Amino acid sequence: MSFRLGTTTRDEIQARTEQLVAVITRLTRSPTTGADKEGRSLRDEAVDLVTDAPKGQVLVFSAFTYMRSSALFLRRYVAYAQEVTGQPEDGAIASRADPEPRRPSGLATVGQIQWLSGVAG
Repeated sequence: MSFRLGTTTRDEIQARTEQLVAVITRLTRSPTTGADKEGRSLRDEAVDLVTDAPKGQVLVFSAFTYMRSSALFLRRYVAYAQEVTGQPEDGAIASRADPEPRRPSGLATVGQIQWLSGVAG
């Protein structure tokens, strides 16, 4: 096994950011999420995130930071949406056992990627 270090170009950052923003926009328009307080809060945050996107020529670090923020938001939103869609048919949303926000845990699992493909596809 080898370890590789590399760099990312500004064009790659821009392309990935556009993909992330497109997925965020599609997911936050889903009628199955956002009926509760947390969902509305996440939708508002998504609107702010998309609206506050860096415009024009910005520093590469600023573009990277925005891309990273978009990816972290998307991870939180997917976790929330999975939680909501896994609730009982009556639409009741059970409170979480852990009221503290959860930190992202590594890369998406195969199940999350498949779920995301089905929702965003």
